[in-house]
Amino acid sequence: MPLSDEIVTVKFRKVLDRNESNTNAAVMPAETVTLKFLPGAERVLAEHRQELPQKNELCGAFWVTLGLRAFANAKIEQDHVGLAASSLLSVVQVADSLPPGHPGRDDYILDLNRAVESDIDSGTSSQGLQVATSQLSEGAFTSVPVSGEWTSAKVAEMLSRLFEADVSCLVMSNSATRFLWNSHMPSHAALEFLFTGSTEVIGSEWNVGHFLCILGYVEGPHGTLALCADTYPSLGSAGLHLQPLDGIAASLRRDDSPYSGGMLVMVATANVSVIVSIVEAIGLTTEIWDNGTPYQPVEELTS
Repeated sequence: MPLSDEIVTVKFRKVLDRNESNTNAAVMPAETVTLKFLPGAERVLAEHRQELPQKNELCGAFWVTLGLRAFANAKIEQDHVGLAASSLLSVVQVADSLPPGHPGRDDYILDLNRAVESDIDSGTSSQGLQVATSQLSEGAFTSVPVSGEWTSAKVAEMLSRLFEADVSCLVMSNSATRFLWNSHMPSHAALEFLFTGSTEVIGSEWNVGHFLCILGYVEGPHGTLALCADTYPSLGSAGLHLQPLDGIAASLRRDDSPYSGGMLVMVATANVSVIVSIVEAIGLTTEIWDNGTPYQPVEELTS
């Protein structure tokens, strides 16, 4: 059975915690926790293991690269996506844009444009990634933008409908990391959240605008967690971590910022109508959002 169709069900009778200082470990009823992978997740994971980490300031380009390799068998590098998406690198790259403990990666093979104006954020716009997906796949694949008034319920319904649609996809979440859990939340805390709907939260270890991938979700009796793949192996376990849906929603809304986030869902262009129908049914839109990095095509920057 392919991983994209697999539902892994595990019954827990207790939260296991080997740290004797933890007083929250408690006997739990024999209830079901279900892990659901979105269609295509196994192919994305295979590319993810091979490509980690992202190149500096190319988190969005990282995911489009993996998606086109996984679904279109494209022979491309992150730089090719960065160029096609008109990504902007900082004039001087600093450690503040990296998660703690990661040295960064700057082995670029192409000369990418720099954000020379101080009021323009480095990175990649959602529109740029949409353009790059279409251009580098010769129109065979599309990254459908999803934006609007995000809530945990809408994130849950989005993931559930994508799972049920059974269409191979790559879901890129353009999140503000300050709203997320620490990527190294202990396993007992995740289990406690799934069984009770709450736990003691450790805040995120970094604060940037970022693209991560949602591979699927874990459903418990009283809570649901998104299974996220990240662009650095130092985040979570080899780049994989769990996040609550209200945190994902908050990271997309960015209520404390003039900018916002959204999702890009990469699918075969023939399946775009399936994604659009899901988005409209949930009450979201397929409009591009402003994440602080403008879309400036290369010809505009060089003219």
